[in-house]
Amino acid sequence: MTDLFPPVPVTPSLFAEAPPRIVRVIDTETAGHRLEEDAVIEIGSVDLDLVSGEIFHPMQSLCDPAGVAINPHARKVHHISDGMLAGAPSFAEAAEAFRAAPVFAAQRAEFDRSRLRFSGRWLCTHKLALRAFPSVKAHGLQSLVKYVPLDLSPVEPLLAGLAPHRALYDAVCTAVLLRAIAAVLMPRCHDLADFLDRAEAVSNAPTLLASLRFGRHKGVPIAQVPDDYLDWLIREPGMSADAVFTARHHLRTRGIRGARALPQRA
Repeated sequence: MTDLFPPVPVTPSLFAEAPPRIVRVIDTETAGHRLEEDAVIEIGSVDLDLVSGEIFHPMQSLCDPAGVAINPHARKVHHISDGMLAGAPSFAEAAEAFRAAPVFAAQRAEFDRSRLRFSGRWLCTHKLALRAFPSVKAHGLQSLVKYVPLDLSPVEPLLAGLAPHRALYDAVCTAVLLRAIAAVLMPRCHDLADFLDRAEAVSNAPTLLASLRFGRHKGVPIAQVPDDYLDWLIREPGMSADAVFTARHHLRTRGIRGARALPQRA
């Protein structure tokens, strides 16, 4: 587990402040298009105290999509109708209440961060769950609720009247997930600051896959994929960054020569 949640180099500061203990766990529902064509139509969030485990301060708001049509496939998932959006505030107006937090977390942080464009530190619970619960059958949010399993009974008052794939419901479930992740990973850290540094580094790195999504070993746990296949994968042009990162990690863990480091980003 230590190798799945490695320490990161940190330069000590003479003026270090206490690390933030509150994380705003956030979720968005969108019109379901590519980033440059998309529109946020709902935002939901709760705050999680990483020290006490308390989940509190629920917020939710629909957003006017500003003329962007909702993709029918997206509508089948979140069931947000045009009528529900009538009279909703603009995205800029709705987002203002959510942006004042030093740390954000989301199940697919790259997706939510790219659409919200909130500054601050971001944690990805999907990537972190792959480190905390690598043997779980699947790592989608509702799969994690089922297979970890996550106990939602303490947050039932927050979930009352809500449904999966709506922003606040998913934000609450993600907060429960992050609390469970912290319970597994934080004891391996020096302190809260160390946990946040490690968690942020994992969240900014490519995804460490639990299994491959293609090829002859599709769906097979990475630990069972042969060395020669992983070696081929890292040398094959056009492979995804996640697949290459995962193959190199496991070859390096097995002590295989040729598991070369990823090139540094410019």
